[in-house]
Amino acid sequence: MSADERREQIVAAARSEFAAHGYQAATTDAIARRAGVSQPYVVRLFGTKQALFLAVADDCFAQLHAVFTAAAEGAPPGRKLDAMGEAYRELVADREILALQLHFFAACAADPSLREIGHQRFAALIAHEQALSGASEGELIRFNALGMLINVATALGLELDYDSAT
Repeated sequence: MSADERREQIVAAARSEFAAHGYQAATTDAIARRAGVSQPYVVRLFGTKQALFLAVADDCFAQLHAVFTAAAEGAPPGRKLDAMGEAYRELVADREILALQLHFFAACAADPSLREIGHQRFAALIAHEQALSGASEGELIRFNALGMLINVATALGLELDYDSAT
């Protein structure tokens, strides 16, 4: 395997490990075992656990961008945010993606260096949502607030009628 292919393999393993155990509890040893490589190789490719965690987070943000883009492109004007919200609910039905987001926000709350990076990534996501939808700032605030509610409700197994919120 090339270094790029190994890197992807390690990011996939780290994604599962961070989703299952969070940033603090996941170890590069466990990630290496899951990926079938040595722990020094993980460190050689990524340098630090934080850099690997951010590679996983960047992967997740890229997935959000792609899901929102596809949903918005297929929606008529005036319904783009609705389509993006429906696509988001489908995306976070994958418990791994949901857990990664929740762990990322928790890690950002605890670590100022991660918080700044998280701020940048989330601001870029909101700018992307605005570019796709043409929504106002208030609409984007409501959209993202509903997204956070979806995260919590999905994590707790709550059944909510999201359509009644619009």
